[in-house]
Amino acid sequence: MDSEIRISLNEKENKDITEIRVDGVIDTVTSSELEQVFNSLMNRQRYKIIVDLSGVDYVSSAGWGIFISKIKEARNSKGDIKLVNLSEDVYEIYELLEFENVLKTFDSLEYARVDFGAGSPNLNGKKKAKNKPR
Repeated sequence: MDSEIRISLNEKENKDITEIRVDGVIDTVTSSELEQVFNSLMNRQRYKIIVDLSGVDYVSSAGWGIFISKIKEARNSKGDIKLVNLSEDVYEIYELLEFENVLKTFDSLEYARVDFGAGSPNLNGKKKAKNKPR
């Protein structure tokens, strides 16, 4: 497995929500880069975070550990971490680890924004889909 990761941020569209787009794999080699991004955001008091995993094929235990370790800090500061666009393989591990009790997943960025209270709750008549793969 090729350990490469690309991370981009969007903080413009919704002023208090940060969207992180991750491409590649999140494993023991690359998870430190993702952790640095989370640390930087939280140092700047950015606690409402949506992580778009549509470009991620694999998340190791080290990667899942980043999400779990940062969610408490985010929630203690009236924020949260929401995952969107999980591939079937990534979602399968998410379910296997029973993270649906800890981390919310959504089929799109729009659904996650609505869960934070941003955007239109109608979404053209579509129901908000929680904890379901794409």
